[in-house]
Amino acid sequence: MKVVLTCFQSGESFGPLTRYRPVALLPLLNLPLLQNQIELCVLNGLKDIHIAVVDHPFVIRSFVGDGARWGASIKIWTFKDSCSGSDTIARLADKLNGPAVLLPVERCIDLNLEELIVFHHSHNAGLTRVLCESELDANSDSDALSIPPVAFKFPQPVDSGILVADAPEVFAGQTNDMIFQGSWMRIDSPRRLWAANVACLSDHFPVLTGKLTGRKEGEIRLGHHTAIAPTSTVEGPALIGNFAVLKSGVRVGTYSTIGDKSVIEQGANVRASLIAEHAYIGSQTFIENCIVADNHILNIKIGTWVAVSDPFLISNIQEKLVMPWTAQLLGRSVAVLLLFLTFPIWITKGVFRAVRGKPFFDRATVLEFDFSSGAASLVRGTTFEHLIFADSNIFVSRLPGLIDVIRGRLALVGVRPLTEIDESTYSEDWAQQRFDAPTGLFTPVDAEGMNDSMEEEKVIAENLYVTRRSFQEDARVLFKAIRNLIFR
Repeated sequence: MKVVLTCFQSGESFGPLTRYRPVALLPLLNLPLLQNQIELCVLNGLKDIHIAVVDHPFVIRSFVGDGARWGASIKIWTFKDSCSGSDTIARLADKLNGPAVLLPVERCIDLNLEELIVFHHSHNAGLTRVLCESELDANSDSDALSIPPVAFKFPQPVDSGILVADAPEVFAGQTNDMIFQGSWMRIDSPRRLWAANVACLSDHFPVLTGKLTGRKEGEIRLGHHTAIAPTSTVEGPALIGNFAVLKSGVRVGTYSTIGDKSVIEQGANVRASLIAEHAYIGSQTFIENCIVADNHILNIKIGTWVAVSDPFLISNIQEKLVMPWTAQLLGRSVAVLLLFLTFPIWITKGVFRAVRGKPFFDRATVLEFDFSSGAASLVRGTTFEHLIFADSNIFVSRLPGLIDVIRGRLALVGVRPLTEIDESTYSEDWAQQRFDAPTGLFTPVDAEGMNDSMEEEKVIAENLYVTRRSFQEDARVLFKAIRNLIFR
């Protein structure tokens, strides 16, 4: 039997959590929701997996690959819009060629898939739906917080979105309803994501938490290579992620999840909070009933995201403290080397242009913007000029730009310079992620050989680059871009 995982939940209400990724990749006990579902399927012997995606298909494709690391075979299908479970099965009918289990990824449910399949076969119906009698309370309509969450009963069972279908043509036939009485929760808001993590720590979902690795000391689960100072205290239930660092005097209270590679500075106090990966929590900072992601914090009771401007209170370790100056220094050094290696090419080109009465270099006018603050910071009408050879092939035309990299006007690797703004493209939320990377001389569009592709495809490639940006990714983009520009 095949499995269809749907990633249809809109990320609009999740704020900065879904700026670079879909809801399906948000963390549940430091593992993406999608990974939890895939591993659950594989544990039940369901290894032929199809994933239907609406938002961020490139990000999900990059994360999942072909499924080999889980011992599964995974195929990804991009949908324009979300749809019902039965419609999803019908749209993928020619890809499935037989019975399938459909599971929405943005759910927590303590359901035994083997029992579900046995129930389906024993009732001789073409379609089985899973209806839930109750749901864990995420306190969505109240400032009061129940920790851990408690279940409330529906007047009538509610469709969980999980179903088993033999084939699309059976939808008009007999349907069975399996009534599920265990823990269930929809993850459709930051508050519910927080509550789902608290619920997992309080053992509401043993099917999910039973497969977690790492050593467990009582109610405290520690990831590998964690560093906890002797004077720090952790109260369970709690989860400390892989490579996390808790410095002297740190207090981590009950129902807290600390993300992988996070640093909690001395004297900080974290209680009943979800701290995303790579977070930096400064000295003496007190956080309770919150979600922290990058330099943003959400108090669950208030429900509003707040950006923290001081990187020594709350920030993303990689982006806020390390990446900017080191990337700039390295980029300029490499630009000097490339300028020296290509000296015969650009000096010869410039001299021939001068002999013909043309300027040694041409100048291209592009828009200037602050890449660190997003697309809203575009200064329309404010421009700067950078050097090019306008009458040369695409590689040679870039060589004068190395001088602009050395001068600090361009990054060596980044998104494309914009010579004009297409409001219909760059005002959309999905297009704005690209502005979190600097304007570069060599771009991910060059690296993927997409210079002749549609504008939307180029933006998607740049968005993906932003989510992976690191020294290694910049080196990969630079190498592939230069290779493509020379040989293509």
